[in-house]
Amino acid sequence: MITHDASGRSGASAFVEVTALRKSFDGTMALQGVSFDVALGTTVSLLGPSGCGKTTMLRSIAGLETPNAGRIRIGDTVVFDSEGRVELAPEARQVGMVFQSYAVWPHMTVAENVGFPLKIRRVAASEIASRVADVLALVGLAGLGGRPATNLSGGQQQRVALARAIVHEPRLVLFDEPLSNLDAKLRDQMRTELKLLQSRLGFTAIYVTHDQAEALALSDNVVVMNHGLIEGMAPPKELFAHPTTPFVANFLGFDNMFEGKVAWVGAAGNGGAKPASGDGAALPIGVTVGKDVTLRCFWRGGAAPSSGEPVILAFRSERVTLGPAGGQNNADTDCFDGSVEACVYVGTYQDYLIQAGPIRVRAVGPGDSTFGQGERVTVSIRPDDCRVFSRKKFPEWRGLGER
Repeated sequence: MITHDASGRSGASAFVEVTALRKSFDGTMALQGVSFDVALGTTVSLLGPSGCGKTTMLRSIAGLETPNAGRIRIGDTVVFDSEGRVELAPEARQVGMVFQSYAVWPHMTVAENVGFPLKIRRVAASEIASRVADVLALVGLAGLGGRPATNLSGGQQQRVALARAIVHEPRLVLFDEPLSNLDAKLRDQMRTELKLLQSRLGFTAIYVTHDQAEALALSDNVVVMNHGLIEGMAPPKELFAHPTTPFVANFLGFDNMFEGKVAWVGAAGNGGAKPASGDGAALPIGVTVGKDVTLRCFWRGGAAPSSGEPVILAFRSERVTLGPAGGQNNADTDCFDGSVEACVYVGTYQDYLIQAGPIRVRAVGPGDSTFGQGERVTVSIRPDDCRVFSRKKFPEWRGLGER
């Protein structure tokens, strides 16, 4: 597990700077010296399973939790510094927050809910009315200001919470899994609307989620957390294609992960396979998993491995192609045979579980594919779709655990 700071720190140019933040609850460490930056006008997602520390991090930035150690700066203001004994109250941090539970007040109308942050700041009533009307129009709730907030649908209540978070024009907006209580279709719609709103207003945001689709769709950078530590930080496309650790790979959808050993190193035996264009540093290797399945891969992990070295091999189920049994390797793909152990139809695709000797491979096929349970098939995978991690570098990895 990576214990050092996330890559890509921008120092004084960052709008939000979190440095060596530590927090424990009853002796259990929730944050173990976490550091990361957020550039002005960008969105960073904190992504990870339940209990990884992401919500504790967000609440510490908001001032709702007091860290044991570390430093937090927002803009030019240090809002928390354990050594300097600085801790600004939440209302002094100029932060807006959208909670998972919406947190709308049932005894207030929509307009009263949205205008509350302005009311406690003693803004004039006429200005409150004007700004509330503007922000309700912005989030698609124009004309609903007089309704009781709890008479709205879940999606509309989430818009109320969002409007309330931005009506006072905060420096930073914090989102704590705001879409998790919505149904799948509405969640997708709100995700798009959030992206458009952030683009239009240009606010800086930190977004907590356990949903990789939300993190990838909404973020300029994604921070993957595990047990109070940062395992990886990068732009979404980079992190999705080149995960930094086995945990990041597994969490971001590399659902085929196998213990293996390096069978050979170098061009010999490569069979003409080539890495993605421009990846001149990739070293061809072969990795044996199970008893007799050897797959061509490309090593991108620094110093070249030695033959026989233990590794972790990973690839995505949607990168697997299934065909009739008896397929052969070629320059583009490696093939091996197995039997369909299970097949689940989910509409646009079918989810397969293939038993190939001692290993099980997950694969995704088109919805009209016809392979049935017990049928022999050929499993094909491109060498460039495999990722390999040194077992020596990640000896503690045992699987993803709770998601």
